[in-house]
Amino acid sequence: MNDAATDPLTEIRRDIDRIDEAMHRLLMERGAVIDRLVAIKRTSETGSAFRPAREAEMMRRLADRHEGRLPLATAEHLWRTIIATFTHVQAPFTLHVEQGSDALAMHDLARFHVGFDVPLTGHATPARVVEAVARASGDLGLVRIDAEAAGPWWDGLGADGPRVMARLPFLPAGGHPAPTPALVIARPAGGAASSEATVWAIGDEDGPDVALPAEAETLSVVHRGG
Repeated sequence: MNDAATDPLTEIRRDIDRIDEAMHRLLMERGAVIDRLVAIKRTSETGSAFRPAREAEMMRRLADRHEGRLPLATAEHLWRTIIATFTHVQAPFTLHVEQGSDALAMHDLARFHVGFDVPLTGHATPARVVEAVARASGDLGLVRIDAEAAGPWWDGLGADGPRVMARLPFLPAGGHPAPTPALVIARPAGGAASSEATVWAIGDEDGPDVALPAEAETLSVVHRGG
């Protein structure tokens, strides 16, 4: 029988415990940095603390360096929870989620990306999600991408109100545990809005022959009058 001091399993468990403690201490250190950030950024500025461009940069770095046995989706979920939780600590917010016919899938997508500390509020239609975000100073909305939308819910979006800020899931690899495609809606604060992609809203007055860029992706279409 191996002595406990030289047992390989004991050594491995010690390594795991050491790594776990280091991760916990780093999370607490991150919290202390957020405290400093909150103290510096106390202003009268309204709007969401959500910074999609910075978060996208962080997630791309995560994906680029990822290797080994741990699934990328698990690492994505852990980092998304950390980011969303500390954002909530910095500036508390609610995530308004469209439920509709895919309520469970939307709930899974929401919890995958914000964890369990951020409160969720369900809404029957995407238009009500946009209305809720428009009434709040820093809340986010999550609207399912539906190719056959029941109505033009995006009429509530605009330069002076909520905007499309991101698309989820951010790393939509095959077999993703929360694959439902959706848009994040928010009222951006300061320089939070990013121009990485452009969303076009085409109204009836534009006519049937309006031209979009060749690379444009159709997210939703409303059929009127049959």
